[in-house]
Amino acid sequence: VKHRDMHVPGSPFQFTVGPIVDGGAHKVKTSGHGLEYGHTGRRNEFQISTREAGAGGLSIAIEGPSKAEIDFEDRKDGSCLVSYRVSDPGEYIGSIKFNDDHINGSPFRV
Repeated sequence: VKHRDMHVPGSPFQFTVGPIVDGGAHKVKTSGHGLEYGHTGRRNEFQISTREAGAGGLSIAIEGPSKAEIDFEDRKDGSCLVSYRVSDPGEYIGSIKFNDDHINGSPFRV
């Protein structure tokens, strides 16, 4: 990049150009035991990565015998940590949607 026929500091810049990949709910990744089983009265955790999904909105719902207290920590790197706490035992259904579409595996039975 030049200004008045002189390179600006740091120029020339190097960057990579690639094809636009198909993003969406099918590109969202999850991990963590909180999607497989949970404990009453304790914090249950799982991670979500939307790095490859592109821009969009993420929604999380956990429904079952008691209300789930859900906390969400955005890691500012395309991933987040989700924790939830329930008070009553039983089967819970966890839904994770990206742009209003269920991600792979959702809804989860916990």
